[in-house]
Amino acid sequence: MGDASRDGAAAGIRDFDPSSIARIGKPEEVASLVLFPASDESVYCTGSEFIVDGEMLAGSTFH
Repeated sequence: MGDASRDGAAAGIRDFDPSSIARIGKPEEVASLVLFPASDESVYCTGSEFIVDGEMLAGSTFH
């Protein structure tokens, strides 16, 4: 028997839509967005929510 949460996560990755990124993000890819709100480049952004999930929500077939 496997770990149900791990098995579910693996199944989720297999169920990605082919048009999605279909890989785990690299730390530097996530870090760049984490640092963005603290940078001068975000001066005009207010009240935004950024989702960094590699299209998991948009391209998945989770039920």
